[in-house]
Amino acid sequence: MSAIPRERRSAWSLAILMGLVITVTLQIFTGIAMASGWMSLLSFHVEDGMAAALFILLEWLWLAGTRPGRGTLRHLFPMAAQRWHAAGRQLQGIFLGRPIPTPALNTIVEGAFLLIATMAVLLGLLLVFTALPARFPLLLASHRALAGILALLWIIHLLLAFYTALGRRAEARKC
Repeated sequence: MSAIPRERRSAWSLAILMGLVITVTLQIFTGIAMASGWMSLLSFHVEDGMAAALFILLEWLWLAGTRPGRGTLRHLFPMAAQRWHAAGRQLQGIFLGRPIPTPALNTIVEGAFLLIATMAVLLGLLLVFTALPARFPLLLASHRALAGILALLWIIHLLLAFYTALGRRAEARKC
C-alpha cells in the first residue's frame, strides 16, 4: 500500500489494492452524499460495501499469506523504533516547511486506514445482514463515526503523498 522500496506487488495483488482503494473511496463519497440527503444511493452503498468487504479480506489474506505482503505489513504496523523516528522526522519536516522524502508517516496512515476500513466494513455488514440495527442504534452511529475517521485519513494520506512527492522533487533538484 505504499511507496517503500521492497519486493514489488504482483499484478493480482495490485488489482486487489486498486479494488480496495476504489470501493472504499466510493463508500466514503456515497456515505457523505447519503448524509446530505441522497438516500437513493443506499442500495449502491450497500452493494459497493460488500465489494469493499471482499477486497479488504483479500488484502488481509495477501498481507498475511505472502512474503511481500508480510514485508508490507511490517511497514503498515511498525514495531521498530527507527520507523517511528522516521515518521517523527517526516512530521517535524512538515511543521518546519522542509519536505522530507520518506514515506514513513504515509505508511502508518495507510495502516490506520486499513484497520478503520476493516472495522467500518464489518459494522456495515452487521447493519445489512442482521436485525441488530433496530435493537442497537449505536451500531449505525459507530459505523458513521468510523466513516468520518476514514474520510479524514483518506484526505491526510492524499496530502502526505503530495508532500512526499514534493520532498522527492526537492531532493532531485539538489543532485
